[in-house]
Amino acid sequence: MWSMLLVMSCSGGLGTGLPDAGVAVRAQLASALVQRDPHVVGPLAEKAAQWEGKDPQLDRLIGDALGNVLMHASDGLRMLRSVPDPDDPAWLEAIRSAALRTGDPETVRAVWLEINQAPAPFENPVLSQIVQRMHADPSIGSERALQVLFGCQLLDAQPGVGRKPLDHLAGPELIEVAALLGADQVAVGRPKFRSDPDPQSGRGPIQCLKKVLLEDGWPTPFPKTLTLGLRQGDRTAFLDIKVENDVPWAYAASDLLVGGRWVRAMDLFTSGQSAVLPNQYPDGLWATEPGETE
Repeated sequence: MWSMLLVMSCSGGLGTGLPDAGVAVRAQLASALVQRDPHVVGPLAEKAAQWEGKDPQLDRLIGDALGNVLMHASDGLRMLRSVPDPDDPAWLEAIRSAALRTGDPETVRAVWLEINQAPAPFENPVLSQIVQRMHADPSIGSERALQVLFGCQLLDAQPGVGRKPLDHLAGPELIEVAALLGADQVAVGRPKFRSDPDPQSGRGPIQCLKKVLLEDGWPTPFPKTLTLGLRQGDRTAFLDIKVENDVPWAYAASDLLVGGRWVRAMDLFTSGQSAVLPNQYPDGLWATEPGETE
């Protein structure tokens, strides 16, 4: 069914315009790409292929359809590369997603370099899990893929030794508070369970090297233990949480200064004093304030 479309997607040359019928199909394809239903996008992309090379905007839509809905990632990526528009957020998202759907770290890194995007940990083995899910679900884009990659990178960076004891009530507010304290990233993870599906099955939560990444944040029901990772710049800190008497408690921190600030900030937040938090530590979470110790 797609032979004609795939052949045309690899041809070169841009024409000068579209007939009225082509303009109508372009609008229909753009609308269909919002919902990303392959059964709708496919026939429209095949119909639009007769005008391939006549209009860059239509070519970009066909490239997005090929790479990110019909799952011909390499063909879609070639077409998107042939009609670049770095000022168009839709093109940027389409080319990022198509590159990721190839599943090839070298290809992804090359595309990121071409579009001047900050590098990401594409060599992380978890890439194969997110690519599998991207193939199964056209609605998954580059944003979620990057969240998974950076989330696993952060969780896997937790030191195996050197944790300091902590004793403080914990709650989901810790996640929201982290951003107010200036954190660039927060990741939530739990241990792997024997009942977890095979990581390559495409089912269940994402499994990092050491832990399971909880993309929805604070879990319900709460597992026996939970890890919160926080990154600010190139520094990281971790809180370990467990249930005591049916209540979550933070019992250890990789950095006691940051961990203590984090849980105390949660107390301020829950008591209605969140307005003070953005300016609480102007020199960063790791900077020792005058008169302050761990």
